[in-house]
Amino acid sequence: MAAESTLVRAPIVLTAAGRQWLQDRLARGNERLERIDVDLASERTEELVTQRAQLREQLDELEVLLRDAVAPADIIDDPTIVEIGDEVEVEFPDGDRESFLIVHPVEAGMDEHRTSSDAPLARAVLGNRPGDRITVTSPAGVYHCTIVRRDRIG
Repeated sequence: MAAESTLVRAPIVLTAAGRQWLQDRLARGNERLERIDVDLASERTEELVTQRAQLREQLDELEVLLRDAVAPADIIDDPTIVEIGDEVEVEFPDGDRESFLIVHPVEAGMDEHRTSSDAPLARAVLGNRPGDRITVTSPAGVYHCTIVRRDRIG
C-alpha cells in the first residue's frame, strides 16, 4: 500500500485593510450579480448567462479566500524574519531606501505601497532578517540590497 501524503498549504495572509477591500469587492460583485439576475428575468441571453457564471465563480473564490484567510498577527512567527504581512525597508548600494508592505497577490492592487509576495523583491526578502544582504533576480536583471527593518502589520 502506498504511503498517504498530506498536502500542507501555507495560510492565506490578509491585512485588515486588505480584508476590508476584498469584502467591499465581494459586496459590489453581489450587487452586480443581483442586477444580472434581474436582467435575466426579463431577457435570457447567452451573454448574460455567461457573465453570471463567470461572476459567480469569481465571487465563490473571494468568499473562500475571505473565509480561509488569517491576519498577519494570527501567524505564529519568528519575529526576526521577514514574512507576508510585514512592512520592509531595504537599502540599495547607492543609499536609496524603499519601504513596502508584502501582501498576498490578491491584495497587491490596493495601492502602490503594497507588493505582491510573488514579486521578485518580496520573494528575495521573505525568510531573511534585517541586516541581511540579499540578491534579487528580476526581469530587469540581478541586483543587491540590504534589509534595514521589518515591522509586523496587523
